[in-house]
Amino acid sequence: MKIMPRRVVGIAVVWATLWLAFWVVIGTIIGLVDPDSMDPGEPVGMLAIFGPIGLLSSGAFAGLLALGARDASRRPSFFRIAGFGVLGTAIVQLAYLGHGDNGLLANVQMAMLFSVIGGIITAVWFVVTRFGRVADVGSDAW
Repeated sequence: MKIMPRRVVGIAVVWATLWLAFWVVIGTIIGLVDPDSMDPGEPVGMLAIFGPIGLLSSGAFAGLLALGARDASRRPSFFRIAGFGVLGTAIVQLAYLGHGDNGLLANVQMAMLFSVIGGIITAVWFVVTRFGRVADVGSDAW
């Protein structure tokens, strides 16, 4: 199955939307449970940080999915697609390893956590697109 460029963009948009929705929910829960732990500009800061990470990760995931499904005679499995999500998010996290003052080990742990969350987002994307056909822009649904 070949994935067309238009479909890659559709996949990336849906994935990035799910990523951003996840972090908005997390930020809302933190704000409701412990509002004193958030600074006045922190919700906007979360969007400024997690927005680009999600956009870049979604592009990396969609690209990996397109490369992985390029010559396949059948659709990739759920676990392979989730693995593409983990790998796509991990690729993007490489650029963020040197930030902050917590040290490299803390940044690697955070990158691993974000990569696992990327895999979870991909699993949700898979279920939504497989059963809800949200990202169907071609003839056969993903």
